[in-house]
Amino acid sequence: MAERNYWQRMRRKQMSRRALLRASGRAGVGAAGLALVGCGDDDDDGQQSAAQAAAQRQQQQQAMQQQGQQQQQQQAMQQQGQQGQQEAAADSQAGQAEQQEQSAADAEEQQQAAVAEIVRGGNLTFSTPAATHDYFDPGRGVFGPTQFWMGFYMNYLIRYRNKEQDIAEPDIASLPEIPDDETYIFKIDQGARFWDQYPTEGGRLVTSEDIRVNYERQIEAKDASGADDGTYLSAGAFRRTASMDVPDDETWIAKTDGPDATWLGVPLRPFSWITSPEAISEFGDRWRDEAGNLELSSGTGPFIPHSYDPDIGIGMSRNPNYWKMGVDGQPLPYYDEVTLANMEDPTTVDAAYRSKEILNGRFPLTTLQAEGIAEDFPDHNYGQIAFGFTIITLVNYNPDWPGEDGLGNPWVDRRFAKALGMAVDPYLMIDTVYLGSGKPTGLHDTPWYSSYWALPEEELLQTPGFRPDRDTDVAEARALLEASGYDKSRGLRMIAPDLWEASYPGVLETEVGMYKNALDLDVEFDVQPYTVILQRFVDGTYPGSGPQWGNPPAELDPTAPYNDFFTPEGSVNTLSYDYPPMAEIAYKMRVTLDREERWAMAQDAQRLLLGTHPDHGLDGITTIPGVMNGISPVLWWPFVHHSEDTLQFAHASHRYDETWIDVNHPDYPA
Repeated sequence: MAERNYWQRMRRKQMSRRALLRASGRAGVGAAGLALVGCGDDDDDGQQSAAQAAAQRQQQQQAMQQQGQQQQQQQAMQQQGQQGQQEAAADSQAGQAEQQEQSAADAEEQQQAAVAEIVRGGNLTFSTPAATHDYFDPGRGVFGPTQFWMGFYMNYLIRYRNKEQDIAEPDIASLPEIPDDETYIFKIDQGARFWDQYPTEGGRLVTSEDIRVNYERQIEAKDASGADDGTYLSAGAFRRTASMDVPDDETWIAKTDGPDATWLGVPLRPFSWITSPEAISEFGDRWRDEAGNLELSSGTGPFIPHSYDPDIGIGMSRNPNYWKMGVDGQPLPYYDEVTLANMEDPTTVDAAYRSKEILNGRFPLTTLQAEGIAEDFPDHNYGQIAFGFTIITLVNYNPDWPGEDGLGNPWVDRRFAKALGMAVDPYLMIDTVYLGSGKPTGLHDTPWYSSYWALPEEELLQTPGFRPDRDTDVAEARALLEASGYDKSRGLRMIAPDLWEASYPGVLETEVGMYKNALDLDVEFDVQPYTVILQRFVDGTYPGSGPQWGNPPAELDPTAPYNDFFTPEGSVNTLSYDYPPMAEIAYKMRVTLDREERWAMAQDAQRLLLGTHPDHGLDGITTIPGVMNGISPVLWWPFVHHSEDTLQFAHASHRYDETWIDVNHPDYPA
């Protein structure tokens, strides 16, 4: 079965959470009722695991449609005032009701057939770059692979069902009631339980007090001694919560200090997992200091991790006391094990998929390899998703840092920073890293696949550094470097992650040549693990980088990232960006609830950050220029059945909770 890119597929009409809120207000429906319809999705590709939800949605839609038709007919009868028309309308209503009853019966029959096909058991297997890991602490982690692993064994307060469409659904809590612009009322009423293992033996229920403790920990961002701890990189986001109230065990109330368009992104952002207060108390700084110790885990999810080795991978087993139910009336998950095997080489992934050592083929599998597999196995499932990890460069505007050579921080001169940015050839990098399967991205918070928020493609392709006319970019870059007065005999020493070179052998040599050809500048890379790189961020001595991976945006609306990265007090403004006009835009976006108004401000912000805004020149250019995003292939064997909502641009592993494996299939590895 071939699947088109998820952002291009025809979709059924759905309402985003914002639209539901607006509609409920207009219709006089209480916001508390939103949770009843707030978890709709569009698993319309024969995905049996969502059959029950689909049938319920169809019945709701039929009821709404019937109500609307009745209202229209009543209005027509009042206008015409003719008995014959009333009788005709009544006959029409009766016919429509009969059709709707038949449709409901058909949907129920389809649901029953789908449920009958579900098989329990099996091991869901993936490849993963297991060494690319920071913390198993749900409050400190930021790395994408770790996020993917934790999606199998942790739960959010509420979660994305479809991130690209901005559709949320309940998780530990129901979707919130929002009585005013500053108040969010969550009901902890889904039956969530902590694992029946240390330190939560007995598997007790999650309470609203547990939620408060999790948020308080992030807001305070202190270590066990009470000192400020810079490893809580999401602290700024959680500090948007001005106050919390716990009136009873099932109710948690969060308030903001005035209207805040970004707050609902906090419970939905990556690494907003809920862990137990017992674990927070017991494990403390061990989560930070023993980063590879998987035993320091306490969650509520469908799987429980049992092993981690960066050279081997990570293994998890079914949580026998999971609290969410499958459509077959039994607790989820349907399968027994999850194994993520350490594989960093595309050829290894290709071979492992073909031999069924892994059942899901994805990164770092190349498009050419995936097409080869699809040609050899035409009955396999094939999809493409935007590779969420934007390739970025980073520069450090810290004026107090003396530079790697002690001669001063060259990045402080924005002309130098822009010259180095324009020296990067995004089209060369697309060919080098993704073999041509990708597109240029201007800024990491608004990648090209974020089609609503990102600058129009035609504008980006006229932006210095992204123009197909390479000669013009090189000429301007050289002029900027000369104007900055930088002594090229100094050379330039930057940093690069070891996994970057390991994943794409020779990529750093390509980058060295790119800077040499564009600027006649000798660049040297200090190759280090991510743990060292992260510490350079924290202590303000980050030396700058050539193209490398960045984290996916936590949400498509860039309002929150603008406040986190580009305001003086931003929680992840570790590169010392400080330009008051950009901070003013970020602050204004945060209190602007109208999405179209925020969009207009985001367009201005991108021009400012890219150096093309006529009022700002290069004064406000970003510390985090984008380069490109790839288009990543995904394959899975025919006996693996999972929702299309697993094919989202990043952080969608929690959507595998409805996956099932036909272990009776003749191709399933015994």
